[in-house]
Amino acid sequence: MKTAILGLLTGHGALVPALALATVAALIFLVTSRLACHADTIAEHTGLGRLWIGSVLLAATTSLPELLTNVNAGLLNEPDIGAGDLLGASLANMLILAVLDIVFARRRILHTVAIDHTLVGLLGILLAAMVGTAVVTGGWGRIGHVGVESLAIALVYLGGMGLVYRSAVIGPVPLDGLPSQEEDRAPGRRAVAGFALGAAGLVLLAPLLVLAADAVSQEAGLTATFVGTLLVGLTTSLPELAATVSAIRIGALDLAAGNVFGSVAFNLLVFVFLDAAYRDGPLLQALSGDHLLTIFALTICLSLALMAMLSRARRRPGPVLVESVLVVVTYALAAWLLARAGA
Repeated sequence: MKTAILGLLTGHGALVPALALATVAALIFLVTSRLACHADTIAEHTGLGRLWIGSVLLAATTSLPELLTNVNAGLLNEPDIGAGDLLGASLANMLILAVLDIVFARRRILHTVAIDHTLVGLLGILLAAMVGTAVVTGGWGRIGHVGVESLAIALVYLGGMGLVYRSAVIGPVPLDGLPSQEEDRAPGRRAVAGFALGAAGLVLLAPLLVLAADAVSQEAGLTATFVGTLLVGLTTSLPELAATVSAIRIGALDLAAGNVFGSVAFNLLVFVFLDAAYRDGPLLQALSGDHLLTIFALTICLSLALMAMLSRARRRPGPVLVESVLVVVTYALAAWLLARAGA
């Protein structure tokens, strides 16, 4: 099936696979446009709160394209496309948050969200540093064909999210009036069903992304690192964009921020699955050094977002724009440097 799809997309120039990639991206955007609303309802009816639901449930679901794309990338022996997708999607998520902070300046997103989001942001920085260190040092050993560093990333992620869970405020759900038990449960059940349908749609569509990206890479003569980081990374971030915009529009700012920071951390966790799917040895030992530029840019963007949240108490009330503008500049500079390296 994979060979047949690649055969259909290649041999006709870069336009055909590019159109296929754009079509799949549009379908994914449509499928995930309602996920944030369903997640907000689930947060309300479970009492888990928007921070936790956004950082875990919504973030993991909108990161399904990255997970499935990278399993396929590993199976197709395309480690640089997979790693580029994970790092590029994480960087694109930070771009999304920065641009929305500028566009919705009156909402003062980074001024308003819970300070506990800094824990998830710090977790993202730590995981990015672990990936970068493993790339530079050539790995920390192996268990079978999986690198020790990948297993360490999984342990740090689980420990970090456990800390976030313990710090999150989980309280009872306020109810207006005294509706019957069945009436109270109905919206929550509908939200769970709608959320599950959206997740199923992502599962069906996401594997096509890596095939289209691989075809674009072959037809355009671009490096796998460039295609994975910019092209696939931006495409697989469309669910996060759709969900984050929807959350901001309904006023669920903690859900929006949790989705972005949680998706960054979850994307770095996906290195474990990519390493497991890549059969030629520890994944991080096989990666191009070009990924270090993306890791460095991601660390800068996460640090700028944390600075915006932590410094808000010492500022006059107003939109946080300086850090967001710097995030956009950092992304543009990284994209330009990668384009030069991949041309």
